[in-house]
Amino acid sequence: MDVAGKVVVVTGAASGIGCALATRFAELGAKVVVSDVNADGVALVATRLGALGVTADVGNPESINALVAAAVAEYGPIDIFCSNAGYSDPPTAGLSGTVDDYQRIVDVNLLAHVWAAKAVVPSMVERGGGYLLQTISSASLITGPSAPGYTLTKHGALGFAEWLTLNYGHLGIRVSCLCPNAVYTGMFGLEAGDITSEPPDLGALGEVLKASDVAAFTIDAMQTTEPFLVLPHSRVADSFLRKATNYDEWIAGTRRRLLKMREQR
Repeated sequence: MDVAGKVVVVTGAASGIGCALATRFAELGAKVVVSDVNADGVALVATRLGALGVTADVGNPESINALVAAAVAEYGPIDIFCSNAGYSDPPTAGLSGTVDDYQRIVDVNLLAHVWAAKAVVPSMVERGGGYLLQTISSASLITGPSAPGYTLTKHGALGFAEWLTLNYGHLGIRVSCLCPNAVYTGMFGLEAGDITSEPPDLGALGEVLKASDVAAFTIDAMQTTEPFLVLPHSRVADSFLRKATNYDEWIAGTRRRLLKMREQR
C-alpha cells in the first residue's frame, strides 16, 4: 500500500506511538485525522501536522462512529484506520481490580477494535478494500510483567484481528497487528509530543525503542509486505517461537523471570 493521498485515522494520537504514526503518515502525504480522549493533546498534534483533530473516547461505540463521520465529512472515505489507543492497569493490580476496572479496559483495549471495524469495514468492502492497523502490544503474544486486564484484552484483540483477516481478507481488507515490546513513551516519563528522544536503559525490559522508529518500521512494513504481525523487537518473535515450540518450558522460564523482576523492585 502506498499511503500517499490516503485518508488515515489514528486513535491515541496525542502522544507516544499514535503521535509518531500520525506524524509519519503526514510526512508521507496522507490525509491524517488524529484522535484521542485528551482534547488538548489532539489540538496540539493536529495543529502541528495540519491534520483534522477529533476528541474521542474509543471505549464508546457512539464516539467512534462520530469520529468516523467527522473524518469522512472532512476528507472522504477512510482508507486506513489505526486503532492505537489503549492503556494499562497497574502491574501490581493482581486480582484486585473491580468489575468497573475490568469493564473499562475491555472497552478501550478490546472492544474499541470491534467498534472501529464495524464503523469502517463495510464501506471499505464496498470500495474494494482498506487497511486496519491495530496496536496490540507484545503482551498479545507473550504474557510478561503486564497486569491482568492489559494481558487479557491484548490477547483478545489479537484473536479478533485474526478473525477479521480470516473472514474479510478475501474482500480486500488487510489487517496488521503492531506488537512492540518496550517503547519510550509517556509511560516511562517522556513528555507528551516527544517521539524522538533517546530512551534510557530500563534494565529488565530490554531494548527500548523510540516511538518514531516504531512508526517508521510499521509504515514501511505496510507499504511493502503488509504482514499480519509487525514486530519491531526481534526478541518478541524469538520468544513467540519458543512459546509455540514448547509451551510448558516457556511458562516455566517466564515464571522464573517474573519472580526475579519482582525481587529486584
